[in-house]
Amino acid sequence: MTSSPSSRPLIITDCLDVTFSPTDCPYPDVNRLLLATGFLPLRTQAGGNTLYTTPQRRGTVKIDQRARFARISCSGAACEHLRHSDGWHEYLSILSESPHSVTRLDAALDISMDGADLVASMRSMHPREVSLGRKAIATSVILSTREDGRESGTWYAGYGSSAKATAKVYDKALQMLQRFGEVIPPRGRVEVTALKDYGATLRDAALPEAIFWHIASPALLTAPEGVPMWIPNTDGGWQSERREIVSAQVLKNRVENSGELDAFIELASSFEGGFDYLRHLLKNRVDALDPVAIAAKASKRAAA
Repeated sequence: MTSSPSSRPLIITDCLDVTFSPTDCPYPDVNRLLLATGFLPLRTQAGGNTLYTTPQRRGTVKIDQRARFARISCSGAACEHLRHSDGWHEYLSILSESPHSVTRLDAALDISMDGADLVASMRSMHPREVSLGRKAIATSVILSTREDGRESGTWYAGYGSSAKATAKVYDKALQMLQRFGEVIPPRGRVEVTALKDYGATLRDAALPEAIFWHIASPALLTAPEGVPMWIPNTDGGWQSERREIVSAQVLKNRVENSGELDAFIELASSFEGGFDYLRHLLKNRVDALDPVAIAAKASKRAAA
C-alpha cells in the first residue's frame, strides 16, 4: 500500500544557493518580496554583497553580485521565515524567471527523539565512512557534553570533501540551546546537502522529499513507502501564484514603521539644525543611488 504525502515525515528545505549570470539576477523582485515579508536590509557590504536578516535576526538572505556571477543564498532560518510568511513558493518562482543553477540545496528531516541517541546511532553504524552514492565518503564527529552529562553534537559525512552529496546528523535541541539559548523538546535532525553539479533544481527546493530520500536512504534512514523517485535536472523551474506587491505601499509601510529611522530622528532632535542635516544626508543617499540623478550629474560633467 502506498502512503500519502501527508502521512509521510515532513522534509523541509533548510538552505538554498542559486547562481545567476551577473547581468540577469532577479535582485529587484527578490528585494521587493523580502521587504514585503518583513526582512531587514543591512548596508551593502564591500564587494557587491547585500544582506537581509529575518526580523528575529536568526536567518539571512545574501545577494552576492560579482563580475563573473551573481548568487542568492538563503539560510535555513530565512527559508523558514519565508515559509511562515507564505512567501517560499513565490520566492522560488521569482528565482525561476532567470537562467540559473542550484549550487547548494540542504534538505532536512526532524525526528522526535533525543539527538544524542541519533548521533550515537550514526557513529555506531558508520564510524569511518558511509556511501551516499557510488563512492564512500569519510565520516567525522564533533561532540560536547550536555548539562545532563550526555555526550552529543554532530556527525558529519563528507565534511570538507569534494563529494557532490554530503550529510550531517545532529542534536537539534542542543544546537538551539547553544546558538539561541532556546529550550525545545528533544529533537534530532538528519540533513543532506546536494552541491554544485549534483542535479538539484528549484523544483527540489519546493518539493524536497524526493531528493532527501534519494541521498539519505538506505545508508542513513529507510525511506517510507510511496516516496517519488528523484531524477536529476528535471523540471528545473518552479511556478506559483504571485501576489501583487505594490512597491509604493511596501515603501510607505517600511518607512512609517522603521525603528532605525525613528532613532535617527531622535538623534537629530538632540542638536541645533539636526533635522535639516538629516534631510541633507537622506537626500545625498537617495541621489547617490538614483539612476536619474546619476545620469544628470554625468551629463553636467560632460558639458563642463
